[in-house]
Amino acid sequence: MAVIANQADSKLKLVFNAGLDEENKDIMKNKTFANVKPAVTNENLYNLAVSMSDLQSYTLSKIVRYEEYQLSNEI
Repeated sequence: MAVIANQADSKLKLVFNAGLDEENKDIMKNKTFANVKPAVTNENLYNLAVSMSDLQSYTLSKIVRYEEYQLSNEI
């Protein structure tokens, strides 16, 4: 029995460093964008994330792409 993985939409997560708290630990803020088309290349997504981060008041710390797959049995 083989399992088929059908790629669904992706998500883009931008992680920003919002400074330090009273214990000198980093404060991280997240912005997640859903329904990213699976056909978008990683380079294009990265460039878009960097461009969007220029509009934010916090410093961009990390860019994460989440891939979503729907698994089913082959009959």
